[in-house]
Amino acid sequence: MEYTTLIVEDNQIALESLQRTIPWGQLGLRLVAVAENGREGCEMIRKFHPDIILADIHMPEMDGLAMMEAMEEELHDSRVIFITAYDKIEYASRAIKLAAFDFILKPLDNDELCKSLLRAAESLHKDRDAALESERRNAALRRYRFMSSLTSNGTFRGEDSFLGFANRVPEVFFLICVESGGGITGPVLQRLEFMETPDNLELVSTVLDGDLVIYCGLMEKTDSWQILARNIANQIAQSYLNQVIAVSGLHTDASELRTAYEEARQTLLRHIIYDRHTSVDFFGNQSMNSSKLTRLVDLEQVCSKMALRIDSLTSEQVWETVMEKSGGKLRIARIMLMFFCTKAMQEKIHTSNWADSADITVYGITKLETLESARVWLDRFFEELRKINVPANSALVRNVLEYVREHVTEGLVLENVAAMFYVSPNHLSTLIRKETGTTYRQHVINAKIAVAKQMLCDTRMRVEDIAYAIGYENYISFYNVFRKMENMSPTEYRFSKCGD
Repeated sequence: MEYTTLIVEDNQIALESLQRTIPWGQLGLRLVAVAENGREGCEMIRKFHPDIILADIHMPEMDGLAMMEAMEEELHDSRVIFITAYDKIEYASRAIKLAAFDFILKPLDNDELCKSLLRAAESLHKDRDAALESERRNAALRRYRFMSSLTSNGTFRGEDSFLGFANRVPEVFFLICVESGGGITGPVLQRLEFMETPDNLELVSTVLDGDLVIYCGLMEKTDSWQILARNIANQIAQSYLNQVIAVSGLHTDASELRTAYEEARQTLLRHIIYDRHTSVDFFGNQSMNSSKLTRLVDLEQVCSKMALRIDSLTSEQVWETVMEKSGGKLRIARIMLMFFCTKAMQEKIHTSNWADSADITVYGITKLETLESARVWLDRFFEELRKINVPANSALVRNVLEYVREHVTEGLVLENVAAMFYVSPNHLSTLIRKETGTTYRQHVINAKIAVAKQMLCDTRMRVEDIAYAIGYENYISFYNVFRKMENMSPTEYRFSKCGD
């Protein structure tokens, strides 16, 4: 990495000597400017924001120490090396207080100066590596928290739900969902990071259930938000092939985040099922003629009746009805499957434990391309029904397990979680094992790995950062647990399950 350097020196001979005799390129440095006093130095600092400053102390108009005091905010990431012919203790004392990197006496020894410049470059490199690592990890954590907010069934508290993933609390927000026939590839996700956006807009994106989901938070209300959403969609469309882009309605309260996601996802789902030809759809804008609407109402009623009898029907019986009413047309069959499974979920969720995988299975309707695949899909949905067709756990166990799923980045020590729910650790542990057949510790691991598998499909995130985001202190521990549960490494899972 090349670092920029500024020289501030009033002695013309010394200035020319420094320019000519220091091997800047060999040291990984680039001399961007020179100045003859502190005032000129301030101008050059504002203009070039140099990484390293080599400055004399005793200069006319403004000395080097006064320059550093005046530019303290601009220099917080820079390294300042002072050079002086005056061996005065007060100079050294002020330089130390100003956090100068080094203090070298004239006449200068080039070897000594080069060593000091190298140390300054190494110090910058170390700090910036640490800053990049921290930035990567924070980005992974924000994406996880965004994903968690979208999948959580918990109750939001005012602005709190934004604080985990958004840097600023918005006045209004909307979500965008993108489904791409070409897949959500790494290069496309990287280009998304450099998308040009207005200063009053914050974007946070994640990959969830194979689709790209983007949070768009606006710091001020505007009537032209749909124009802004379409501009974002157009930029996305330049990077994707065969994409379908769906936009939610506009929302103001953090508690509506999940609603916005459902709106965008529903819009995406209907767009694909109804075989619409626009590239961007907005929630509520999917108009259709009255004859089609009447047919849809009829199909929905048929599916609702089947859903009411879900416990007594087989997948074969449902499929026969779907084929009869759809006339063997794939698009109509997909619409009916969507209606039926949505209604079935509404029926079951109040009386049984509904696994997250069932919701993902329902969303798989959008991927159906043949009647054969639709038939296989329906069998898989009924398999999910069998998994949950047992009495629901007690309210305490449900709430604890929901808390675990929502807080996988935290320690989740049994004693601390039990205290939050005002029960003893032993009682809670025994109750969870009795009702679910699985230990509390395994539930925690399962929750972490479930989140990790989702995050692995977002190729912007390194595996090490994912481990950190879900609460593992080191990669090796995460790797061992993941390999034991999935019979493959996290990287192997990424390439085999998430595509390119």
